[in-house]
Amino acid sequence: MSQNPSESTVQGVDLERLRLVYGNFTFMLSGAVLAAAVLVALLYEVTSRTVLFGWLGLVVAISLVRHLESRTFARDPGARTPREWMRRLDAATLVSGMVWGAGALLFLPLGDVAHQMLTVLVFTGVIAGAMTSYGAMWRCYMIFMMPLALSMEWRLLTDRLALHYALAFVNIVYVAVVAYSAYKTDRTIGKVLDITAENAQLTRALQYQATHDPLVDLVNHREFNVRLREVAARQHEPCALVFIDLDRFKEINDRGGHAAGDEALRRVSEILKAHVRASDTAARLGGDEFALLLPGCPGERAEQVARAALAAIEEFVLHWEGGHYFRVGASMGVAWAEPGAADAAALLRVADAACYAAKNAGRGRIEVRPATARYEPSRFELEALDPLN
Repeated sequence: MSQNPSESTVQGVDLERLRLVYGNFTFMLSGAVLAAAVLVALLYEVTSRTVLFGWLGLVVAISLVRHLESRTFARDPGARTPREWMRRLDAATLVSGMVWGAGALLFLPLGDVAHQMLTVLVFTGVIAGAMTSYGAMWRCYMIFMMPLALSMEWRLLTDRLALHYALAFVNIVYVAVVAYSAYKTDRTIGKVLDITAENAQLTRALQYQATHDPLVDLVNHREFNVRLREVAARQHEPCALVFIDLDRFKEINDRGGHAAGDEALRRVSEILKAHVRASDTAARLGGDEFALLLPGCPGERAEQVARAALAAIEEFVLHWEGGHYFRVGASMGVAWAEPGAADAAALLRVADAACYAAKNAGRGRIEVRPATARYEPSRFELEALDPLN
């Protein structure tokens, strides 16, 4: 199911937010492990070493798992949707915040006043460091910070000492300031990412308009020439080119008007798109002339594609206003080449000459020729390959 442009833009912004967050993970997780190690060293003589090293082991294990997750994202962001990545990030962040919150409950009351002041300093440093890494995702920062901040507040207030009350007040002010800063950073980054995504979408739209025919939504003549030269330059695979000239199209324009003619062109274009692979190119060269560019396609297969498309065009009936109906046919010229056997100019000349011959032989026909030969007359010369043409 295709996405609408607004949904695609939102997912693109979410992906960029994830890149910004995960891009800082190595630094952030290293800092977290270092802070945990400093805390363990600080409290080494004043509490159970089993508790200290058990808690440190949890911090290291969670940091390692989160680092591996960030590497997985860096290797293949498309392995999951942005929403799935975010859910996983939220869950891991919550677990990490709870482990640090447990540390605050366990370690804040330990030791003398100096130990307690330094312990508070370590935890507030972790809160500040996390903000720099989660700046692009405020919600995720709050998921990490709240368990730790609330645990600190609860532990300081329940000790009922004047110093701890003062620390609790300073801590809550500090947390509020940091949370607000994180929120403002998130909003600023979000605006930048929104503008970037909109500009990228506009650029893609303009590029598409520059390379596609607006009436039939096929590649236009200029882009066709560019792709033809790229395909012909490949020396390792065969290729084929099918020229298509509609039969009886003038009758539709004369009897049904240009609106009927335009609708017939659109319907034929849909038929052609249905008969090519994703790697192929269906193009409108102008008027009622079309082309199929088939990279990696030998002559036999190209003829099968052309015959299937011709049969579908012959079966098509355009029902029009006033009870009128119209049929169109097509004459097709197929030029094929073995790997490295022909350049773009030869493919053009031979396909055009084959189409011309099919038209003169009675229409509704297919002429297949190898592109190594030079056939005349041809309406396409070397200057037709100019990308500006």
